[in-house]
Amino acid sequence: MAAVVDCSDDAIITQDLDGIITSWNKTAERLFGYTAKEVVGKPVALLVPPDRSDEEPAILARIRRGERIEHYETVRQRKEGTLLNISITVSPVKDDRAKIIGASQVARDISAQKDSQEALRFMAAIVQSSDDAIITKNLDGIITSWNGSAERLFGYTVAEAIGKPVAMLVPPDRESEEPGILARLRRGERIDHFETLRRHKDGTLLDISLTVSPVKDEHGTVIGASKVARDITHRKRMEHELNQARQSLSAANADLEKRVSERTASLQRAISQMEEFSYSVSHDLRSPIRAMKGYAATLLEDYAHDRMLDDDGRERLGRIVRSGDRMERLINDVLTYSRLARLETFMQPVAVDRLVADIIQQYDNLQPPNAQVFIRHPLQPVLAHEPSLTQVISNLLANGVKFVAPGIQPRVHVWTEACDGHVRLSIQDNGIGIKPEYQNRLFGMFERIHQNKEYEGTGIGLAIVRKAVEKMGGTVGVKSDGMTGSIFWIELDRAPETK
Repeated sequence: MAAVVDCSDDAIITQDLDGIITSWNKTAERLFGYTAKEVVGKPVALLVPPDRSDEEPAILARIRRGERIEHYETVRQRKEGTLLNISITVSPVKDDRAKIIGASQVARDISAQKDSQEALRFMAAIVQSSDDAIITKNLDGIITSWNGSAERLFGYTVAEAIGKPVAMLVPPDRESEEPGILARLRRGERIDHFETLRRHKDGTLLDISLTVSPVKDEHGTVIGASKVARDITHRKRMEHELNQARQSLSAANADLEKRVSERTASLQRAISQMEEFSYSVSHDLRSPIRAMKGYAATLLEDYAHDRMLDDDGRERLGRIVRSGDRMERLINDVLTYSRLARLETFMQPVAVDRLVADIIQQYDNLQPPNAQVFIRHPLQPVLAHEPSLTQVISNLLANGVKFVAPGIQPRVHVWTEACDGHVRLSIQDNGIGIKPEYQNRLFGMFERIHQNKEYEGTGIGLAIVRKAVEKMGGTVGVKSDGMTGSIFWIELDRAPETK
């Protein structure tokens, strides 16, 4: 018996009725960390945590009454202070006259069992609180567990579902699915995110995504299956609505393409008509204007000293000539603007230094003593259509020297600066300026801010500048306080560096 006690897997301890330890086997040493020498003769209470100090007196009281305590689960304390979950069985020890003289305790470590139970409770809580329906069934398709989300999703309570065939959730047109799923489970296969339809208790159909896994026993044999069912009705509805939106968008795109095609054809007709109009303006309008100017100039020349033509007549003929000149300039500007609208702009690097110098050389009104143009070298090269850029710079320089107060020599400054991957070309004058309230309409067609007769113009020059710059992919603007001159600027892409 002593050998059996000493090699037992359980801790076996004896104590007298005062709670003093009288024997202590090897397993007790391993379990509690004390040697027999350290504890024999000591109160068994040294194993009891402070919060359980009332347990030992109660146990001894029951032992004195001859009672046996079986599988009492409690907590005891090891030598180093850690706590153990144990199950104890306590029996009275009697002498040869049947008098109770002590007690024997058999203590078994149930920490692993407690941890396992805690893990199971934790897992059960997770399953029960999951947003997904979690169901288990055996290999005959009979439901064996049913969580709260399954109740909410399918409408059946636990009592209504457990023990019933899972086929009650399957619509008639999907009855072939369950046998196939069970066959795959018997082979140990897992089914992930299988989208299907299932039936609610009230008969409505639900879009769900199923994940089905085999459940195995301790020997690895498949004994059932667990199903995780997620309601994807909202997602399916959104997908349906998205598909409908795509179809509507596709139809709208087709309609838009048709309308664009029709508008493009209409625009092409309008462009063709504009070209015909431009041709008409170029040939049919210029001829009578030139004739009027020619006849008026001839009259002025032939009758310059004739008394038949007085001063008033000569003044009126002069007005006809000047009006003809203005009309011819207007026609030329309209034609220039029209050509820009349909011009093919081939972009290439342009040396702005050279271009500005050539423009100044061509026009007397940009040279001393008529004006002074100061260039802040070097002017950075740009990517542009050179004929269009020539037109732009010519117009801006001409405006810079034209709109100057009487008696003031025009002074124009030209410079460039880098601006976020672009080049800004600025042209500053000492002219009469442009009030801020007029600047937003300055680049429109036929817009003349200064109506004074000394500043002649057609009101198209800056519209030509804007159209040409936009055709080259750039921007144009002006800065002025309306009193001390103006700065006109254009921005174009920087020309790529050459090796």
